[in-house]
Amino acid sequence: MDIALRQRRRAGLEFLGSVQNYAGKTLQAAAGEAYRSAVPQPPLDLDSRRASVYEVLEGHSGWEFDRFLTRWVAEEIYVRALPAIEEKRDSVEAWLDVKNPVGSLTLNPEMVPPAYWEGGFHLAPGGWDGHDLMGPAISELVFAYVLTPGGVGAVKAGENLMSQRDQVAGETPRTDYKHVVELGASSGRFTFALKRRLPNSKITAVELSASALKHGHALASDKGVEIDFVHAPAEATGLPDGCADLVAAYTLMHEVPVEENLKIVAEMFRLLEPGGHLLISEIAPYEHQDAFRSVVLDWETENRGEPYWRQVMDHDWAAELAAAGFVDIEAYGVGGGVYPWVTRATKPAV
Repeated sequence: MDIALRQRRRAGLEFLGSVQNYAGKTLQAAAGEAYRSAVPQPPLDLDSRRASVYEVLEGHSGWEFDRFLTRWVAEEIYVRALPAIEEKRDSVEAWLDVKNPVGSLTLNPEMVPPAYWEGGFHLAPGGWDGHDLMGPAISELVFAYVLTPGGVGAVKAGENLMSQRDQVAGETPRTDYKHVVELGASSGRFTFALKRRLPNSKITAVELSASALKHGHALASDKGVEIDFVHAPAEATGLPDGCADLVAAYTLMHEVPVEENLKIVAEMFRLLEPGGHLLISEIAPYEHQDAFRSVVLDWETENRGEPYWRQVMDHDWAAELAAAGFVDIEAYGVGGGVYPWVTRATKPAV
């Protein structure tokens, strides 16, 4: 969807993207270089790493301003994006009212969202459905003007967060799946990457946000891409046992507490037919990050609306997948780096 913003609204969002880019690419890089020069052999555990980084970089202008600007942009995004989408409400609502649907949209107005859903993800006011147009506001404005040029979380400034989804989709073990279920699909950014990779597969996209689902369905209809969007929590999709031969999730797990993630893992296993595959993309565990980078990422837990980040990144998910019954578990960075980080597994054939 092309939302033609007034110049003032567009410039305000572009400014945030430029600030985030400068903070991540210039200020954070300088702070990282200063820390690595001062501490060539940093500690290994997260608590010691945090103490070390904060002690060494206390008063370092690059570090202090990078953290300040990153938090400021995270707050300011919605101050600017939501009024901008409100100005376009009539045209956006008309576009969301799909006249010639492709695929399907199944909403559940009676659904009571799980407690973790009230966490206010990414500092979004009222959470992911705190505004009825939050889906298009985030995907069409926040991603386009701020996060794509500026980076976010594990996506460094200058990296292409959309092409990263295609990279991950390219890690499916096969290309002839009959039915793919994606959990935590949002507006379908990874869903469309999966469809490009697997054009002949039926794809069901499960998501808790009604506004994101409506947006994804409208996008799919515009593109003529057949996807079934389903309103449900990832841990209780309501889909039949063994209905999928591939289950996928992209950066879902760090948005959910560990105890609920365990339910999601069980649901993934239930949804897969014997011999089916699991594909998860997440941020690499802290043990695979260098000391400075792990502290930068961990900062999100307390400062950028990621309340479950630390506990999830510090958990042994390979062990949990094995305990759930998965086999042939492998975890690796796509392209030899640490992001995107992919975990693949298989449900035993018998």
